[in-house]
Amino acid sequence: MIIKERSKSISHLILESLNKRSRLTSLEKTQYDNQVKGYSGEKAFDLKAAKTNLPGLMINDLLLSTRDTYYQIDSLLVTDDHIYLYEIKNYYGQYHYTNGTLHNETGYSLQNPVAQAERKRIYLQNLLISIGYRLDISNHVVFINPDFYIYDLPKIPGILFAGQLAKHFESIIESTPDQKKTNASLAKKLVRMHDLTYRPGNLPEYHYEKLKKGVFCPNCLSLSVKATRQTQICSVCGHKEKAVDAINRLVEELQLLFPERPLTKRLVYDWCDEAFTLYQIKTVLKENYRLYPAGRSSYYK
Repeated sequence: MIIKERSKSISHLILESLNKRSRLTSLEKTQYDNQVKGYSGEKAFDLKAAKTNLPGLMINDLLLSTRDTYYQIDSLLVTDDHIYLYEIKNYYGQYHYTNGTLHNETGYSLQNPVAQAERKRIYLQNLLISIGYRLDISNHVVFINPDFYIYDLPKIPGILFAGQLAKHFESIIESTPDQKKTNASLAKKLVRMHDLTYRPGNLPEYHYEKLKKGVFCPNCLSLSVKATRQTQICSVCGHKEKAVDAINRLVEELQLLFPERPLTKRLVYDWCDEAFTLYQIKTVLKENYRLYPAGRSSYYK
């Protein structure tokens, strides 16, 4: 049972928005492509996990902190007596394993994912002890892309390739007794500890004034959208979206990019490039946010 669905990371969402509204540098474009590729791999893992009736509770995209050290866990399966930590990698191509490192024919090296997963296991173990839980944790590095191969790889516990996942999940089912408590209290506590405010330090620098304004089609990302009182229609792909949903989407994007800016109807009006009326925007804000009156400086939160 999934108790926390997978969602895009803060870095992914911000780069996705900036990719639409500005011109990314080559480094930022690489970072964005890596985010897209990583998320695609995680969704592929989810599909494989969904095909098996796994015991316990699954938590996805869990951002935790232990003694001011932040770490993200791709997936965590919590059972009565064990926790399975999954580090999912969507690498592709052919690599060689030498002295704990992965490198291809050109000499390009990848960070050691086994060491990454082990660090996260230790952080999580310490966190659990601090809140009164002692459970065995096993960490697993999942190379989810079937087009990824490692030559000269010794037998390393915890490494799983795409074709081995089904057997791995079956072994969990066979080795797990009938679940009575499923450690629901622990799983829910971990979800509550998920940090929604953390923003990575390596985010690109951007400024409101320099970003492209307007309503992008959520399907094809075109700016060729015609808005009416009730609906907006993309003239490129024909995608239809309720005006209310589009305004909510714009507000969420604004708050993601500029959490420190007061949320006002005129800010949203400018952000959408006047595609919607002030009345439409005010109506949506009143339905979903609380108004803090301050004359011309009134804002929503």
